[in-house]
Amino acid sequence: MTLRHGVRSSLEYAKSGDVAKARALSNPQMSPHLSFVDMAGHGYAVVRASAEAFETEFVAIPRPLERSPGADGGPLTYRVVHRAAMWKPGEHPRLEQRVIEGDPKLSI
Repeated sequence: MTLRHGVRSSLEYAKSGDVAKARALSNPQMSPHLSFVDMAGHGYAVVRASAEAFETEFVAIPRPLERSPGADGGPLTYRVVHRAAMWKPGEHPRLEQRVIEGDPKLSI
């Protein structure tokens, strides 16, 4: 969280547990090159590449302390998709970010 939003935001979240208050203190100059950081997440990523776009879907699960009894693998914390359509020479790629389900909280 500190990497993406800064120390003030991290301290507020540690004190209050309130995501909205922590985001309000986010430092936009902290890491302008980052749009997603989850250093403590558990899960996996699925990458899809085609001639039209490059897409990565991050799937996070709660901390796996015990094996899930269900065949589906248990609950999800969030699913987030990042997509960059093919860009032309001289252009910068444009990243689209969509939360498919759940709440990535301060990862975005």
